[in-house]
Amino acid sequence: MSQNNSFDIIIAGAGASGLSLLGVLLASDRLRSSRILLADRRLAPADDKTWCFWSDYKSPYNQIISHTWHTLQVNFPGFTCREKLKNYKYHCVRSSELNSAVLEQARNEGNITLLESEISGFSGKGSEAIMQTPDGEYTASRIFQSVLLPPGFENAKNDISLKQHFTGWEIETDRQLFDANRATFMDFDIPGEDEIAFFYVLPFSQNKALIEYTLFSDHLLPDAAYEKKIETYLAQKYALKPNEFSITRKEKGVIPMEDRHYPGMYCKRVWNTGTVGGLTKPSTGYTFNRIQRHSRDIVTALEQGKEPPENSRSSYRFRVYDLMFLYLMKHHPETAVLIFEDLFKRNSFDTLLQFLDEDTHFGQELRIFRTVPPLPFIKSIYKMKHRIFTGA
Repeated sequence: MSQNNSFDIIIAGAGASGLSLLGVLLASDRLRSSRILLADRRLAPADDKTWCFWSDYKSPYNQIISHTWHTLQVNFPGFTCREKLKNYKYHCVRSSELNSAVLEQARNEGNITLLESEISGFSGKGSEAIMQTPDGEYTASRIFQSVLLPPGFENAKNDISLKQHFTGWEIETDRQLFDANRATFMDFDIPGEDEIAFFYVLPFSQNKALIEYTLFSDHLLPDAAYEKKIETYLAQKYALKPNEFSITRKEKGVIPMEDRHYPGMYCKRVWNTGTVGGLTKPSTGYTFNRIQRHSRDIVTALEQGKEPPENSRSSYRFRVYDLMFLYLMKHHPETAVLIFEDLFKRNSFDTLLQFLDEDTHFGQELRIFRTVPPLPFIKSIYKMKHRIFTGA
């Protein structure tokens, strides 16, 4: 194997997880001099994703945060809840900004190699991990990958599989319609929906906002269907005709929401990260914060001379909560929406964000569950008992 193809660490995948891990490595005094290869089929920045997250501390991405909101709002038919956050701030980062910031720093480091290539597979042999590409093989002591589903993944037990699928338009209009300090976290006040569907509104100024139509279901829609929904929403909520706004960018995506266990290892010496490493929270689709924790855990372990953690798995308790919510969203979506309404009516936004971040203690969780009707959850526990009572 050529010395030019041998590294200390290979990061396969330049999405949120790969870039975040590289960013944390570059911030490590002990590891920043390691020989690191970042590989993906395309490394050029693409402005096609917006990652949202909340934090109660100074974010490591302060320099590239596109916007921060201090107030959140949720809408249900006949009811709106609006609250200024006390402990958290709600942020968004554009994929292009994260890509540009991390790669600009990487290009200034002589020990970082960037490779644009298809990645066809991985293997582990002795103390080495191997990445296969059409351009040849690359080896490292450890590989962290977010591009390929691990072997045997399709055969893993999976009772509930939903998709969070969405399309977003970033629009600009001459009219001053938005409050740049307030984000609409979920707007369920849309008629004619028989699935869990809502709008997400992220205003960047009084006349610029990202409007996103999101569904939790097991089937995707034609592209035109999402866009028609957005157009209708703009007309109904903001009285905007198509000729009264311009679309400055579009984004779309599909996020898995399922009870399947994602293995932490692809094979010997190759760790899975990001969504393929099981870092997407099954009941919400949120991933960005979990990626940051996993990246920090990996780097801390390496700094201490330890093996990296396989992934940041949810505790058994939160796995059970995810199973219950997934069951209701899959089989009783109308009940799930009513439960969301009760949760927001009877709990603070800060409490719910802490719960979604899996940072609450059991006493707090009991108080949260007392604010919703118990019968749907009792039924979901019964239906999912074969998972819950065998380790979830």
